Amino acid sequence: MLKLMTAAILVGLLHQADAQEVENNIFEYTKKIHKSLEDLKNLKPENYFSEVDQYRTDLEKFFEQKKRVCEGEFSTVILNESSASNQKRKPVKLKPKERKLCFRELKALQLTFINNMFQARKNYMLHLSQERMKELELAREKAVKSLQRSFDRKSRL
Repeated sequence: MLKLMTAAILVGLLHQADAQEVENNIFEYTKKIHKSLEDLKNLKPENYFSEVDQYRTDLEKFFEQKKRVCEGEFSTVILNESSASNQKRKPVKLKPKERKLCFRELKALQLTFINNMFQARKNYMLHLSQERMKELELAREKAVKSLQRSFDRKSRL
């Protein structure tokens, strides 16, 4: 059931694949999405601006495709001997239970995305705050040293 829903997302990639290859691609694609979500959560603050947009774009594209799969907008490719030369598309009509499961999975993935995006942004903001605090410390030290030099010159006169 889940494989069927995810297979519809990969329809464009699967025209020439056999059943085992299709299953492997689906598994790899799902692993890639979960890895992207985890990588987003652990995104280094120094790389936030250079990488966050790519994660956001890729994941939002996946969510849109997944939503369309759940709504039954995609078709799957039927690969068998009789249609090997003439690949036929057969609309995928999810059963209400499958549709509900599909949307529940989509919601869980989107919730994970929101939470991980929050964590990445929080880490970035903490990093910025720490950098600003270091700059403030350096500015204070510089001002104190400048003041000290100024008074040292006057005390020698």
